[in-house]
Amino acid sequence: MTRILTRWPGMDAFLDTHATRCTGLSFRRGDTGAPVGTMKFHDEIMDELEAEFLVVQHEDLRRQLYLLCLDTGVVFIHGKAENIAKEEDGVSVTLNDGRNLHGDLIVGADGHNSFTRSFVMSESVDVEFVVSAANISIPTEIFEKDDEFRSLCRPNQFTIWMGSGSSLIGTFDCKTFNLSICSPTPLESADSDMYDNHSLSALQPFDLSGYDPRLQRLIKSGGSCRPIVHKVFKQDDVVGFDGSLVLVGDAAHSILINGSHNSSMAIEDAATLGTLFSHLSDRKQIPVFTETYEELRQSRTDETRISEYRSLVQISLPHGELQKRRDDSLLLTLDKAFDDFENCESSDLLVEAWEQYLVVFSHDASEAVDDWWSKWSFTI
Repeated sequence: MTRILTRWPGMDAFLDTHATRCTGLSFRRGDTGAPVGTMKFHDEIMDELEAEFLVVQHEDLRRQLYLLCLDTGVVFIHGKAENIAKEEDGVSVTLNDGRNLHGDLIVGADGHNSFTRSFVMSESVDVEFVVSAANISIPTEIFEKDDEFRSLCRPNQFTIWMGSGSSLIGTFDCKTFNLSICSPTPLESADSDMYDNHSLSALQPFDLSGYDPRLQRLIKSGGSCRPIVHKVFKQDDVVGFDGSLVLVGDAAHSILINGSHNSSMAIEDAATLGTLFSHLSDRKQIPVFTETYEELRQSRTDETRISEYRSLVQISLPHGELQKRRDDSLLLTLDKAFDDFENCESSDLLVEAWEQYLVVFSHDASEAVDDWWSKWSFTI
């Protein structure tokens, strides 16, 4: 995602002031906090990715993108959509105040509980997994003033505490320490309104008793949380109305909300559409470009959705043989002195892990469009 963002006006300066650079992943035991494994973001690897691993507040990024849109002349019309329709000369959106908006293309970017999705996909989507999660933001000063909290992790690392049936992920940005609790299963609660409740009582379905007491105390210092039940669905068509309605982001696909790639998939969608439509010379090309968008994004988002869920399962394995085998493999990385890929065997555990990592992170959405255009533009 950062590779794409740095190509947009003013985003380099924004990331310099609002983002925190991560130097690697740290895998730790949930019960003791002891290190189990590491994946350092070596310069050789990051140079190949042509991007940094950065942590930034979602709201800060959203606000900056909003300002960027304003600067480029985007007109915002506020209202709630009640209906969308295909018309002879385009498409229309009816707002709840009675206004009708007309255009050539509707981009449905209305999130996981999308209204526009129902006009493209079937009403009952194929739910593959149900994930339970909660986010807690803790002011940095609270973390830094406590010796026990500071001993839990390093500020410049993406830290994963692996529990039994769940996991905790901690990251720093410029303002807060962000803690995400996640379980790859739906959690039962006697409180039907639990997910409308932002107090720490909403964490009751999560069994946190097995975590390091320092982590339990850190969670309590947050004061409030944002619980989520995420239904991960199998992606269907994302283009409707004969190519004049297209879905992007969480409206189109279901990448784990608490994972590493949720926001980046939406940014990639935007870059793909934008790069395609930069070649637009006739309205008749709109259906061609939207169908191409679907073709280019389908396999990428499917693979990422599955990869993210499998990663969550791996860091949340219950006590037992599978967890022990995972930890034994990760422990090898603590002793591995990595120079570059030229000095490693292809069967090396760290090389294998980095190769999987590079497949996910090295994708360039704009480059994928350029490649398609170089092959097929003569047909348009």
